[in-house]
Amino acid sequence: MKPASPPRRLIRRDEVKRRVPYSFTHIWRLEQLPEDQDPFPRRIAIGENRVGWDEAEVDAWIERRIRDGRKIASPAARRGKPNVP
Repeated sequence: MKPASPPRRLIRRDEVKRRVPYSFTHIWRLEQLPEDQDPFPRRIAIGENRVGWDEAEVDAWIERRIRDGRKIASPAARRGKPNVP
């Protein structure tokens, strides 16, 4: 039998703001980016006047930003060399 996966959780605007240091206008802009530019996860309508974001998608986006930011910030990357640990 396949183990049960943890339930997916939707997070609200205030939780997204706590995790991501951008204004909601900028988050909206990031949501509009093409797939090849790693857009922010799209909001999900959960009611007439309420939206949420998939927590796992937001966490994965943050992790990619951290990983990619470290590659760019490394001295080897600034010299145009591969980032080798």
